[in-house]
Amino acid sequence: MLRVIVVVARDRPELLSYFETVFAGMPDIKVLLDRRLAPPGADPAAPPAPGRRERRDVYDELQQRGFVMIRLW
Repeated sequence: MLRVIVVVARDRPELLSYFETVFAGMPDIKVLLDRRLAPPGADPAAPPAPGRRERRDVYDELQQRGFVMIRLW
């Protein structure tokens, strides 16, 4: 059963290769490349809308670290 998803930023292909190698053979962990597209004209520095803070935190972490690990319950 899938327990952890590792999402890697598009601009960090070396991390994608690294995590795919490290977690190879571990069926509980899935490594994915971030495929989201920003809406046209979106300002990444704009403050998040109320109720969207958690999503923005994940996006911030992805941008700063180059990856984010999401644990599924």
